[in-house]
Amino acid sequence: MASSTTYPPSSSTTNIPPTDLVDSTNHPNDNQITEIDPMDPSPISTSPTANPEDEVNPHHKSIRKRDFGFLPIPKNRRHDPYKKVDEEFGFTWKMNAVFALAATVSVMNLYYIQPMLVAIADDFNVSHSRISSIPTLVQGGYGVGIVLVSPLGDLVRRRQLVLLLITLTTFLSIALALAPNVATLEGVSFIVGILTVTPQICIPWTADLAPSNKRATAMSITLSGLIFGLVLGRVLGGIISNFASWRDTYWLAVGLQGFMTGVLYLTLPDTPDKNIGLSYFGVLWSMVKFFTMYPTLVQACLCSMLTSAVFAGFWTTLTFVLSASPYHYNSFEIGLFGLLGIIGALLAPQWGRLIDRVHPYLGQLTGISINLVSMIVALVGANKNIAAVCIAIIFYDMGQQLSQVSASYRIAGLDPKARARLNGCSLLAVFIGQTGGTAVLTHIYNHYGWTPTGATAVAFVGTAIIILLIRGPHEVGWVGWHGGGQILRKEKITDLSPEAVTEKMRVKKVKEDKVALPVDQGATQEV
Repeated sequence: MASSTTYPPSSSTTNIPPTDLVDSTNHPNDNQITEIDPMDPSPISTSPTANPEDEVNPHHKSIRKRDFGFLPIPKNRRHDPYKKVDEEFGFTWKMNAVFALAATVSVMNLYYIQPMLVAIADDFNVSHSRISSIPTLVQGGYGVGIVLVSPLGDLVRRRQLVLLLITLTTFLSIALALAPNVATLEGVSFIVGILTVTPQICIPWTADLAPSNKRATAMSITLSGLIFGLVLGRVLGGIISNFASWRDTYWLAVGLQGFMTGVLYLTLPDTPDKNIGLSYFGVLWSMVKFFTMYPTLVQACLCSMLTSAVFAGFWTTLTFVLSASPYHYNSFEIGLFGLLGIIGALLAPQWGRLIDRVHPYLGQLTGISINLVSMIVALVGANKNIAAVCIAIIFYDMGQQLSQVSASYRIAGLDPKARARLNGCSLLAVFIGQTGGTAVLTHIYNHYGWTPTGATAVAFVGTAIIILLIRGPHEVGWVGWHGGGQILRKEKITDLSPEAVTEKMRVKKVKEDKVALPVDQGATQEV
């Protein structure tokens, strides 16, 4: 079987779908397998049927001036279909900061409730077990949103989608602040969880706008906003409910989200939809198929699932450890340990700059190795010395952010037209890991104590390292180290467009007389 090295098409220069998404059944006489290597400068052959001016000079298109048919779009945020998106809306640090702030304000909705459970139970005069279902419903709704809402980022205009989501959660926060009973809190909290996926729209959107040589840095800044939101939501919820009323926390959420809605209205670019030619159910089904198409995605998801299981399970069982001998800390004191997570948020942009310089595989391996060391420290000393607890928290957060930024970069480099769906696949793995990890590690702790719990956490992280090592950084198949193990030097990317494909993969090659591919897309050379 003959094979050749080619490049996947870039959506900025052609409206032909990537070859890895073409159904091979439409070409029964062509079973050739092509290895796609974005780091190889060999050109792709072209056909005269391609007309690059069709994309540059589209016909019968006008500038869209209104959101939702009635809300005027600021003139400098309107998209001219005769211009390229990356040239029209140059990606700046201000735009990156807006995405990060939107992620912070939005994701706080998921974590306000956690430290307020006792205050809510006392207010409604119900048992703690009755009120404990609310955090579960919020997280369950978030899982539904990851699967059913976040993939819309590949299907519709994202400016409208983000504005709609944050507007709805703003009004729903009013309902939470005025909730007359626990049942209302449960129902509204579940819906809020479904709609709190603005960060999961903004992260792949960042990858779609940032130049490929700064993609990891840009994505890490948006991700750091999400981490800040996770920490601040818990801290503000605990402080406000302790010194005022838990309802005031939700009134704060209304104000923050209302302000953020105004900022997003003035700053979000009206980038066009990706024109992927799929229905909503086709989009969902394509996410299932991605797990059979992209070995990198599967590898990253398995690693993320295991490390996220330990992250969530460790924090849950840590509450029991710190409340028992020899510490005997109260809930407020335990909650303050969450502030250590800010260190991970501050380091996330630095990890992004690192990944823009070295191979992201090295970032994944280093991050998970740091996770392993931190869990070994926790296993040995978490129930004996508070210093061991602090070291484990700080280093696990550091490792988790490094491995997450690295994995997100690799996944975003697979297919520029599917970044929202690919990100959704990754987040689904994280959600499954967090949910399962909490259940498993809590069960082990309740029945056997800390030492078996810590040992299980070490085993989970060790398994993630094994999964990473059975498939090398340049391997295009499912297992192996073909292409070598070079990870210390970053290969120079000559295609700096946001649509550049930066991850090696194997796709089915289509006939040149049926599909024409542009020349020299994504070509790079080793420095």
